[in-house]
Amino acid sequence: MKRREALPSLESINSSGDDLPAASFQNSVSAEPDLNGRRMRVMSTDTNGVVSSDTILVFEQTGNVVSARYRGGSIIDGYLIGVRESTSLRFRYVQVDERGNLDAGVSTGTIELLPDGRLRLIEQFQWLTRPEAGTNIFEEILS
Repeated sequence: MKRREALPSLESINSSGDDLPAASFQNSVSAEPDLNGRRMRVMSTDTNGVVSSDTILVFEQTGNVVSARYRGGSIIDGYLIGVRESTSLRFRYVQVDERGNLDAGVSTGTIELLPDGRLRLIEQFQWLTRPEAGTNIFEEILS
């Protein structure tokens, strides 16, 4: 019978040179608005972006870890995952578009509170699968 190996601890993973400190994954209480369950629509995109006003993101947040699934417009399916520090986000994304392109990239974002209480996310993205970069602006959709 083959012995199962234990999974490495978060501390040992982070000591391997990863740029995400273990402390950023702790479930801390923050005064910042939680993203969990919030839906956002693309309000504007750069000429190098492929999302559109038909693209909807649905967020989950557990502690400082944020993820979102997104679809709509030319995007068949997309997913982002990252770490939140106050009003800043660092994340990676991967998506498939209607032409069958599988793309990925890295982003940083800033969360703003709008006067009406909704959230706005301003994202600076850099494709990893193509040379372009740009800016997307997402705003919360109230259901």
